[in-house]
Amino acid sequence: MQLRIQEISGNDNVAGPCQHKPVDERCLSCILDSSDYFSTLSLEVKRALQEFLQFKSFNRRALLYREGRASENLFILLSGEVKVYKSLPNGRLQIHKLTVIPGDLIACEDLFLDKYSSSAEAISPVNVCFLPKAHLQKIISRHPEIPDTLMRSMARNLNSYIRHIANLGQKNALERVASYLLFLHETHHERNLRSEVLRESLTRTELADMIGVTQRTLIRSLKKLESDKVVALSRDGFVILDQKALEYLGAGG
Repeated sequence: MQLRIQEISGNDNVAGPCQHKPVDERCLSCILDSSDYFSTLSLEVKRALQEFLQFKSFNRRALLYREGRASENLFILLSGEVKVYKSLPNGRLQIHKLTVIPGDLIACEDLFLDKYSSSAEAISPVNVCFLPKAHLQKIISRHPEIPDTLMRSMARNLNSYIRHIANLGQKNALERVASYLLFLHETHHERNLRSEVLRESLTRTELADMIGVTQRTLIRSLKKLESDKVVALSRDGFVILDQKALEYLGAGG
């Protein structure tokens, strides 16, 4: 059965459930109405996009798409967490993006490429809606406001990647770990958590690859943060004990 998304009301451009789908396959509301990228689009444009939206679920560790394969779809995250990565010649993976916020786009940077430049893998059970590129490009030709939305997404992804590269090049291991924990806090489904666990879906190996350190260095940095009572480690993730100290470290202090 389709994922049920919290109903949104009070705006003239709210598209609501996909009217062309059977009732038992409709979400309570449409991700287009709550996504930062699509919520301000006109009702006409949302209806045009809804006509080709398709729902799909992925199990943990399933690939949404693979690097080098034909680039066919734009994905919109409904729930779950997705890592986007490139395969390196030495067999390791370089994770350059985590998509965790409902409404965020996956594979937007490959929209105008013939092949996917990265791979995307579900790191928890994932639900998405996706738009086949062939249909999306036809809609774009009729509605020029859509490319503006997609360009904002691409710019956000580029800025995120630039910050990631800056973290790798300018910060030591402890500062990189602090930056990641702040990211985890900022993108968690509940904001301003106090003495509650920030759930972590990446393995220690994946996290070490993402921030560009060895697994041993990562563990040593986490233990340092724990001994300084900046964070507490739990089986499922992390608990931030001193956010100001974490922000200071994350800024390269």
